[in-house]
Amino acid sequence: MGWGPKMLAALTDVGEAETAGGRALLAERYRALQRQIPLLYTICLANLLGLHLAVTKGFASLVHPSTLLIPLILIRLYHWTRTRNADMPPERIVRELTLLRGGGETEQYYVILFGSLASIGCAYGLSSFPGAARLPLLFLALPLATMLILSPISGHVGLGISIALIIVLILRLLSVHNESFVKLVESRVQVEAERERARRAEKAAKAEKAKARRIADTDPLTGLANRRAFLRSLGRQAGLIERDGGAATLAIVDLDGFKPINDTFGHAMGDAVLEEVGRRLTAAGGPASMIARMGGDEFALILESCGDEAEAQRAGRAICRVLEDAVFIDSREFHISGCCGLTILRAGDCNVTEALIRADTALYRAKEQGRAGTAVFSQEMGRLQRRRTRIEQALRRPEERDLISLVYQPIFDISNNSLRAFEALARWEHPELGTLSPAEFIPIAEQVSAIETISDRLLEAAAAEALLWPDSVRLSFNVSAVQLCTAGCAARILAILGNRGIHPRRLQVEVTETALLVDFATARTNLQALRAAGTRIVLDDFGAGHASISYLREMQFDGIKLDGALVASVQSTGSRRLLKGVVDLCASLGVPCVAEHIEQESELDLLRGLGCRYGQGFLLSPPLAAADAAALAGGTVTRLRRAAA
Repeated sequence: MGWGPKMLAALTDVGEAETAGGRALLAERYRALQRQIPLLYTICLANLLGLHLAVTKGFASLVHPSTLLIPLILIRLYHWTRTRNADMPPERIVRELTLLRGGGETEQYYVILFGSLASIGCAYGLSSFPGAARLPLLFLALPLATMLILSPISGHVGLGISIALIIVLILRLLSVHNESFVKLVESRVQVEAERERARRAEKAAKAEKAKARRIADTDPLTGLANRRAFLRSLGRQAGLIERDGGAATLAIVDLDGFKPINDTFGHAMGDAVLEEVGRRLTAAGGPASMIARMGGDEFALILESCGDEAEAQRAGRAICRVLEDAVFIDSREFHISGCCGLTILRAGDCNVTEALIRADTALYRAKEQGRAGTAVFSQEMGRLQRRRTRIEQALRRPEERDLISLVYQPIFDISNNSLRAFEALARWEHPELGTLSPAEFIPIAEQVSAIETISDRLLEAAAAEALLWPDSVRLSFNVSAVQLCTAGCAARILAILGNRGIHPRRLQVEVTETALLVDFATARTNLQALRAAGTRIVLDDFGAGHASISYLREMQFDGIKLDGALVASVQSTGSRRLLKGVVDLCASLGVPCVAEHIEQESELDLLRGLGCRYGQGFLLSPPLAAADAAALAGGTVTRLRRAAA
């Protein structure tokens, strides 16, 4: 016997059947197995039943992999129990306990074939888990190959070597497959990680975009929507009304009394007031409203629940009421109010730009009512707005704007009836709009940035006319608020005079306290420059506002022109006392005063009696054309109707 068969016999104990003692030992081993295997099957049966109970939670399901093994275990248990005490020849014992020691050569080849195929099939099925795939090759196919190689039969040796080579090849394929599988999985993991990073980046980008949109649409101070977001919401609301019908109200609120708070107590206090205003408007508007801060101290609301003028009027008054309550900030008490202009949005009339214009028009009318005024846009307002729009268009067209001309109203020394100056007054005879007064078109010209062009051209024309007057007759010219509060205004006026050859002392500039309110520092700089050049500075419409006395204290004026309302109301005792007080104030300051709008002889007599030195009005002379003014200044015609008195 070669070394291979000997080793196989040693490993399998089949060599024990060669001797009498060995056959006895083999029989005893078999009887021991007869006693132990039933116990082994019993243990397996108990474990399978326990597994079945644990997995299926009872006997409800009999279709389970464990139930398929139970019949086989029971069959084998019955077989080993039935043969427990049976004696068996040694040859049969070897056949029962060994794999290839039974049957003929054909049956052995079957075992080798199906065992190898089974191990290869298992390895293939477990190829994705190489550690498990190697087990059937190493514990089934490899032992078969080893046994064949160790067989004394030469044909078996070649077959065993072939199977071993196949095993090695399959093991190699498993390693290659595993490497590819690992790379594939890693690639998938990387791709999924990249996708996840891309998803997170996209999510973060969307969040940042949403945050940026919120920031772009939110007023940083009040937390309300800003103008951009409000206009977008107004457009959506207008679209819904056009599509579905219904109505809504657009309201614009402008605060009264906010600027003094901001200027006196600083921007931090002003910001706190605006925040409180935002909270109050939010509460007043309700959940069905869109509230926004449009800029500065202006707010806007879309009131979806207001669909007619009566409701809009009530809503406007309610908004104004919530603003009238005192505001307490840092133990300080502030009182503000607001004016509200409203317009109703209806189907067929929902243009956003037009709606804003109508609301602004209504706000302008509300401000004319005084503090806490409310106005709803009406057809009459619409007519006035269309006229205003046409005036704006005309002011932007040079051929229409140049139709503005000048007339000259004399200013007399009413104590001796002598001519002292001419006030240049703008007049506009428009072929379509008719006669336009300065009170109508000058504010519009300021808003459309046309006032400087108009004023410069008119000043050049007036200066050219003043060359025809005696040097003792001054030119009195009104300077608008926009001009006065623009840096370089004084230099431009002096340049125009220089180009015309008129000394600045012949010019008398009239300014209103309203102009000083816009930008006091710039206005004072321009007026000081003009005064330093010799130009007289006259405060116009004194008594029409509430801050005139403070300006008299802070700035030096060469004359004060009384507001026409003071002269027109002298019939009452109280008004006469007020007029006398103002004239006495001017006298105490050493500043001459000029009374305008003198239309009755009783008014002229009273003013003379009060000590007012200068005057103008229709009683003395209406505004004159340039030629008539030159004739009056030259002494060829007398216009002072009281000269003969």
